[in-house]
Amino acid sequence: MNSRDIFVINVRDSPYAKLMPLSLNNVIVKDSFWRPRIVNLIDKTLPLQYEFLEKTGRLDNFRVAAGKKSGGFTGLWFNDSDVYKWVEATAYALVHRWSGDLYEKLVNVIKDVADAQESDGYINTFIKLRGLKRWENLAWSHELYCGGHLIQAAIATRRSINDDVLFSVAKKFADLVVETFGYDENKLRTSDGHPEIEMALVELYRETRDRRYLDLANFFIDIRGRGCVTQTNKNELFRMNSVYLVDHEHIKMMNDFAGSHAVRALYFFTGATDLYLETGDQELLNALKRLWRKALRKIYITGGFGSRYEGEAFGEDYELPNDRAYSETCASVAGVMWAWRMFLATGDVEYMDILEKILYNAALAGISFDGTKYFYVNPLADYLGKHERQPWYECACCPPNIARLIAYMPSMIYSISKKEPKIWVNLFVGSEADIDLQGNKVKIAMDTNYPWNSRVVVKVYPEKIDEFSLMIRIPRWATDTKIRVIDKVFEPRTGTYFELSRRWDTGDTIEIDIPMKPALINANPMIEANWGKVAIVRGPLVYAIEQIDNKDFDINNIVIKPGEVNLREKYEPQLFNGIVTIEGDAYIIDYKEDELYHQHQNKDKYVKLGKKVTFKTIPYHLWNNRGKTKMYVWFKALY
Repeated sequence: MNSRDIFVINVRDSPYAKLMPLSLNNVIVKDSFWRPRIVNLIDKTLPLQYEFLEKTGRLDNFRVAAGKKSGGFTGLWFNDSDVYKWVEATAYALVHRWSGDLYEKLVNVIKDVADAQESDGYINTFIKLRGLKRWENLAWSHELYCGGHLIQAAIATRRSINDDVLFSVAKKFADLVVETFGYDENKLRTSDGHPEIEMALVELYRETRDRRYLDLANFFIDIRGRGCVTQTNKNELFRMNSVYLVDHEHIKMMNDFAGSHAVRALYFFTGATDLYLETGDQELLNALKRLWRKALRKIYITGGFGSRYEGEAFGEDYELPNDRAYSETCASVAGVMWAWRMFLATGDVEYMDILEKILYNAALAGISFDGTKYFYVNPLADYLGKHERQPWYECACCPPNIARLIAYMPSMIYSISKKEPKIWVNLFVGSEADIDLQGNKVKIAMDTNYPWNSRVVVKVYPEKIDEFSLMIRIPRWATDTKIRVIDKVFEPRTGTYFELSRRWDTGDTIEIDIPMKPALINANPMIEANWGKVAIVRGPLVYAIEQIDNKDFDINNIVIKPGEVNLREKYEPQLFNGIVTIEGDAYIIDYKEDELYHQHQNKDKYVKLGKKVTFKTIPYHLWNNRGKTKMYVWFKALY
């Protein structure tokens, strides 16, 4: 294994990053929430995904392209990217828990990919096996998109398992792209229809310090919004417009992205944030902050992005339907990636709060509790009980994407300031971390049963007694938080990082209590879908009602009276290895099935309440783990 620091995002030398994450190999997750998910990732998720890569011909595409097997191209035109994401997820996962079998599979996949590369560096099995012309239809072909995932996978294998085979492939491909695209005469002045390569090129620059890759990322970001990408669409089956492709306005002038493919937009903003971290372009950062504020008018309470099935796209502000929510799992992954980089650029607690919201709700809903099945779309309501996770998809972008996010997660728990002796506690995850803080070796041990329990204990073990700061995130939802250090008690302000600055000695302890009481949430009145409705949250978790837990009545036929709901929590150790459920009181609605409309009268005449019932909810990310069942997040409310 690698003894060097293994970063997912290596901003150690990025001049405009205020913070840097810890390397994956310096964080060990030990809690009962995330540790089993990481174990499942290595023992179940990634081996099963490998089997599907084999069964569906994705790996054979590389073998055929290399001449090692006869046949033609199988599957969708961007299937190469699924292989690359699996490679990246596996490389980083092996840092947390070694598996000889998984390592052997990884090395064999790398060899198959390397053998498929053409002599000048080009690699794309769809284009080669279908005999198509390179770069001719970039709005649709995903050639650079696949190449971006290749580069990210190659960086992961180089950093994690000291393997340069795939890195040599990726670098050779990147060099070809440098020679092919740009503003120079005789170069192609366009980009890919699906952003992704931008962030990959910036990370390749961080790995090699070769300025050409950073300049090319800058070109791909700058050329977008000029109509060049849209003009390359030559496939009449795909009605691609400039808004869908995020090619409608230059990023520095962009004010809205309603109608843009959600994953494309979020990957694009993520790559642009990476570019800012290296260049310090203030105009670009201002644009990213403006677009972030816009995104917060288009985000579900679960942290999901993308409300439209048509085009897998963002909707207008407040356009957030529940049962028709698209909220693609890949968009949740992309949302975390963007929030993470914005946090590293600014140190603003808002970005980490949103990252946590996505992570614990929309993102985790994308994978089953046992790590073997997935959602592509993540609705907030299934009134008929038709949705069900699948072990794989023909368009399988989401399964390996959520896998790599789980592999990334430990690197997000802590950060350190670039210029000051400060350790930032971002996520409350039971873990141990080794930190080099300006020459002082500091060990951090965090013990917690978050998000089920409000108590967090952080112990500090500096190699030498020293003065530095611990920055503790106080989430926006947290009220009445108390922090005890030695003999002092603090009551920090909500929605901020609370700074604890002192001379720290071995074993010094910080006790944090973040009360997590069940609460009702109202939506902005402009969100038509949630007018007159309430949702239930506890801490970072959004809760959902499932029919399977409420067998005595149809969950579609209940209404809450907020003043009488009497929410109460219950720890159930036998359910999903131990979770907190929330119960409350509601009423059955008495109505006539065939009478759709009523003349407006006193509400008691057209809304009659039947018997009082007790309902039960579970965390949204766990829904549909026990089979098809009706579900929703937003309850009808009667005031």
